[in-house]
Amino acid sequence: MSRSALWRQEANVKDRERKAEETWLNAIEEGRSSHVKGVIPLVGPDDTFNIHPMLLQNITKSPYFQKCCEKLTDWNMLVDEIYYEVKHMEPWTAGASKTPSTAFCLLLRLFTLRCTEKQMTLMLDHVDSPYIRCIGFLYLRYAADPSTLWAWFEPYLYDEESVQIRQGKANSTVGEYVRMLLENLEYYGTRLPRLPLALERQFKVKLLQAERIEERAKMHVQNKAAMEYFQKLGSRIQALYGDEENPVTWYNAVVDRVILRDVETGELLTRPKFQVIFPEYGNTEIVSLGEVDLPGTHSVGAEEGSGEKGGRADGSYVRNDRESGRGYNDYTRDRGRNRPGYRDEYRKGRDDSHASGHRRGYDEDRYRDRHLGRDDDYRPDDPRRERSRSRDRSGYSPPHTSSRKKSRDEEERELMEEVLRREREKSAAKGKAYAARPTGFRGVNTDDAVGGKHDIQDKWAPPPPAKQDKGAISIPPAPVVKKTAAELAAIEEKKRKLIAKYG
Repeated sequence: MSRSALWRQEANVKDRERKAEETWLNAIEEGRSSHVKGVIPLVGPDDTFNIHPMLLQNITKSPYFQKCCEKLTDWNMLVDEIYYEVKHMEPWTAGASKTPSTAFCLLLRLFTLRCTEKQMTLMLDHVDSPYIRCIGFLYLRYAADPSTLWAWFEPYLYDEESVQIRQGKANSTVGEYVRMLLENLEYYGTRLPRLPLALERQFKVKLLQAERIEERAKMHVQNKAAMEYFQKLGSRIQALYGDEENPVTWYNAVVDRVILRDVETGELLTRPKFQVIFPEYGNTEIVSLGEVDLPGTHSVGAEEGSGEKGGRADGSYVRNDRESGRGYNDYTRDRGRNRPGYRDEYRKGRDDSHASGHRRGYDEDRYRDRHLGRDDDYRPDDPRRERSRSRDRSGYSPPHTSSRKKSRDEEERELMEEVLRREREKSAAKGKAYAARPTGFRGVNTDDAVGGKHDIQDKWAPPPPAKQDKGAISIPPAPVVKKTAAELAAIEEKKRKLIAKYG
């Protein structure tokens, strides 16, 4: 190649880099100048969005990202592009050197366009493509306030929709992907933003609680007799209840209604929910399948976790201020249509605590039951209607309040110990896998390096000599030429002179 051709090639490279930088700066300014109402506040710098510098640099220089910045000018066009182009959720393209994936190029473009709460709700509930939903979760994990992540992620922890996260690997589920985002920092060759330590462990405790409720729900599904009993109106059962003022524990309850379809969409639920009445206090709640159990299974009102049958270690869930006063989600694919911004018209005129999105599990049936009364058995003179939903608001203190508070603290300690134990096991497993790799070995997955095709031998052995064919002509080794006495004397004399001269 001539010198002039090299100069032209270098000039073209610089021109492309300059154009890519200008496109990126224009996209940043486009996001900063956006004043759309209801935008999700971003945490961190608005020019990096907490993305790893190397990955960010490769995305901004990618021709595909530059095309996205030029052609995708609004949220609807970007969602359509995700539907047609995204096939996996890894940050890098397989088999290409430093080529970012379409998923992360579109994620960065979404950062520059910004996303409102209503748009995010539509993404997380999208029925056309699981990748639209996963990019929504990734957007929140990278740039949203960490304290709001649980409220967004909670209804999808056990979503069963299939999705391919890694290229060429077996399909996973949206629920597994959501739990992975909350638990791990490593993300397929890059790193997610670090969460505050206290908040990270709080998420892990809640995930452990949700895991136990999910296990109980699966156990009920396998028990046909129990499912028939739960779905019989008037059945006496035990159900979990609690709020910010009272610890969650088991109470005697009566099945008042079985909910088989989503109230808003009419879709058939994967698992039934139950509207139950607590006879002791007269209040009504909607609970999931994992929050109910057969009568006599658990000690009602006792100090759970103190060694009695059915202690708090069974997975009863402590609701926070966002979840108080509602049935806990059963983590099935109800599509979580209760996220902020989804029912703005319904929320208008309500008080600030409702409009802020802190009661995402609130539905029309519960609103009618609590504020208008049920049409079939409403009695204005019923003294139970006057009772506060929070059982001690009118000055009445339920029995065993101190013991229940103590049991809640004990359960939280037990769950935290389990979380710490899992963290230690994970760190130990990672350390053993790292130590088992060959010295100086780079760029190989630990799973392949241990127990796979890269097994390490205790002692190194040279390869066996190659076998020669019988008909092959053997070449004799070259003869060793010995030096004469005169040549050896000349060499010694040369050494003597060098030593005398240089010491």
